[in-house]
Amino acid sequence: MLNTGTRLLRRLVVTMLGVAILGVGIAMLVLPGPGFLVVALGFFVLSLEYEWARSRFERARQKAADLADQAAAKPLYSAFTILFGLGMVAAGIVWIVVDTLPASSPWSGGSIIFSGLVVLSTMVVSLWQARQAREAGQPTPAELIERREESRQGAGPDRPAAGP
Repeated sequence: MLNTGTRLLRRLVVTMLGVAILGVGIAMLVLPGPGFLVVALGFFVLSLEYEWARSRFERARQKAADLADQAAAKPLYSAFTILFGLGMVAAGIVWIVVDTLPASSPWSGGSIIFSGLVVLSTMVVSLWQARQAREAGQPTPAELIERREESRQGAGPDRPAAGP
């Protein structure tokens, strides 16, 4: 069993790390990068110590998955997302190799490459899930999202929402 000092140190480290990751994720919501995924990661880290972060982690994780599934449902969105991810990887390589660029370093280039790889892997997983669902004759994740949104919109003060 951990003593009080060790627990306090762990809580402090988890809090600082979680808040830092969360801050980067929030910045990525407006900057290039997988913002919702990084926000979800920040809430995941915080959920190791805080109960309130567990529900927020689940919502952020679901939102990131929903966005990826919706992008995978439309070929043009999928192509754009894949090109964007490849472009980020290429830009990261350029950022490492070309010393005259502002803030050029392996760290900045590596973070851009990492973001591009996260975008690409998320899209590949979403496309794979959609394909598996179609092959099994089941609704795709994007179709499930549409149904869920339609049931929420159809629910008014007199009509409860159908399903979860």
